[in-house]
Amino acid sequence: MEQSRPDVPGLSDVEHELLGIVLTQNAGLVAAAMGAPPGAGRPGVLEALAAARSAAIVLDDIVRVLVGEARAEGRTWAAVGDALQVTRQAAFQKFGGDDDADEGMAVIPDGALPGAAELAARVIADFAAARWTQLRAGFTPRMQEGCSAGLLDSVRAKLGAELGPLLRTRRPLVTVRGRYTVVDVPLVYARGVRKGRVTLTGDGQVAGFFVLIPEAP
Repeated sequence: MEQSRPDVPGLSDVEHELLGIVLTQNAGLVAAAMGAPPGAGRPGVLEALAAARSAAIVLDDIVRVLVGEARAEGRTWAAVGDALQVTRQAAFQKFGGDDDADEGMAVIPDGALPGAAELAARVIADFAAARWTQLRAGFTPRMQEGCSAGLLDSVRAKLGAELGPLLRTRRPLVTVRGRYTVVDVPLVYARGVRKGRVTLTGDGQVAGFFVLIPEAP
């Protein structure tokens, strides 16, 4: 039986997966450029450079997550320091008492759909990984009609061309609007920030999905 991951406050299993997706996408761009011989015809050098920087940022996030998991398992700061090849004091100073420990935690208002933030994170993860069949399976019939896989793929490609790779998500904002629960998830790309908005029905179906500028009401 697979051992379950320790509970780390503020980071869900879906957010763990999203970090892995982002890292894999960036690493793929870097590997493609590094595998080609140097020269003017080398493909995607600037894209690979941006992806390498993005991968470094994501790796820093992953290290913080893994430190939190190690501590949740009961590992000492000395053991964490040994793994990172730093002293116990250095590990504690860098990772102990992290002000962003609850960065991914959403404040859930009264009347909101239970698990709304988790459902929205799954939508964002499917969108980031281009899992269109899986993503659209959770849409309402009206959304399935109006939001095709081709449209989703076009939006994702446009975002990538304009903003570069997705680096991370930040704390979701959950609100209740009439009979819907709306979750806004900040999306941090290499060259800008957008807001993923997921509108959920009372039974957890996706009635709306948009990628907006952060200032959108």
